Amino acid sequence: MIARTKIVATIGPASQDVAVLSKLLQAGANVFRVNFSHGTYEEHAKSLANIAAASQAVGKPVAVLADLCGPKIRVGKVVAGGVELREGAEIVIQRETVEGDASRISTTLPEMIDNVHPGECIMIDDGKMRLEVTTVNAPVSFTCRVTRGGKLSSGKGINLPHTNLALSALTEKDRRDVAWIAARPDIDYVALSFVQNPADIHELRALLQQHGKTLPIVAKIEKPQALACIEEIVQTVDAVMVARGDLGVEMELPSVPLAQKRIVRLCQRAGKPCIVATQMLESMIDAATPTRAEVCDIANAVIDQTDAVMLSGETAIGKYPVEAVTMMHETIAATETWHDDHDAAVPDGNGSTGAIVAAVRAITRQEKVAAVAVYTASGATARVLSKSRLHTPILAVSPDASMVRRVCLYYGVAPVCHNAPEHTRDVLTIAQRVALANGLAKSGDKLLVVSGRPIGKPGTTNTIVLHTVTK
Repeated sequence: MIARTKIVATIGPASQDVAVLSKLLQAGANVFRVNFSHGTYEEHAKSLANIAAASQAVGKPVAVLADLCGPKIRVGKVVAGGVELREGAEIVIQRETVEGDASRISTTLPEMIDNVHPGECIMIDDGKMRLEVTTVNAPVSFTCRVTRGGKLSSGKGINLPHTNLALSALTEKDRRDVAWIAARPDIDYVALSFVQNPADIHELRALLQQHGKTLPIVAKIEKPQALACIEEIVQTVDAVMVARGDLGVEMELPSVPLAQKRIVRLCQRAGKPCIVATQMLESMIDAATPTRAEVCDIANAVIDQTDAVMLSGETAIGKYPVEAVTMMHETIAATETWHDDHDAAVPDGNGSTGAIVAAVRAITRQEKVAAVAVYTASGATARVLSKSRLHTPILAVSPDASMVRRVCLYYGVAPVCHNAPEHTRDVLTIAQRVALANGLAKSGDKLLVVSGRPIGKPGTTNTIVLHTVTK
């Protein structure tokens, strides 16, 4: 089965050796996510080396997504074993570091004290515990009333859904991580956590440029503040991730599915890749088979026209990482047998490239075409072809290995690395050779070949040729 929707798999202790990574690629993974919330640089370097080795062993390109931690707020150290927060009790959150107990704690982000106001909600451990701010004694501390109790222990996450934090999306740790990432040639995307507005994207892009690097940025949407300006964020960024974990804590849970659909639709219209993430096969961290609801969740994301779906703990720490990717791949492929009849338009605002892609769509509706092959220097034409949701396989041919890896995120696109042609007519020969080698065409089939003149110059896509395959 061929699955057009791509799979992002998070690597971790359960999946970071070459043997398991190879199996994940064979099972259908297209992108590996390296989570910078955990691990050392030495461990990340080892993971990247293992990814490259697995890719070479399997003979399949794979993109690497570096995911920055962002300003994730956590509870500071709490007395051994944790403490019980009782509903109706008061607790002080203070700036100065303290070993916490049931009456007083500190956090990893003491600056939050400068931003909270009475009446605002503090969520702990993905909303399992809730506090309401009663009084603020800035810059020293603020007091809360426990509205939902539970066991509080060190390191639990804190969310402030109603608080506008006057903080950069880039922490000092993120800035160190970006410097390390910029020095690596084998990272293809960088994801920015807790994006609130387009300025956060500009800040990361400028920081990358300071380090002499240009990388596509994935905006992780996990705060209501981002939804308030989501159209501008989508226009500013290179790709978007619907990060439903923190988003489901920061806003009312029933609103999350509609937010997901809205974001996917905006990305479709803007021609930007979209990833739907978090808890897609959560039960497979411990179980060999998923719930029916989880399978339906994946299918609905595919029907919504997302470009990729993501596994987190399932492949990073789960007992069944390969089985999780296999299940996701099979669900995608089964859903796309229906999804093939679901129409899509060419994304807005792509100028002459959009016109070429519209012509490709028209031709594939009139002619029986085995595959569309595009020779791409920047990946832009492959991206727009991807977002047009052709029912025909798309081959993206490029001499740039980093571009080939980047295209692994694009819906319906099979990337292939090949030496640059000397003349436009050579593109036909290359397209035929690659289509035959990948089993996408046979003698007598028709290929639709898209390229530009001059060869290899970004932004010059201007040629469509309907080519009959001959051996």
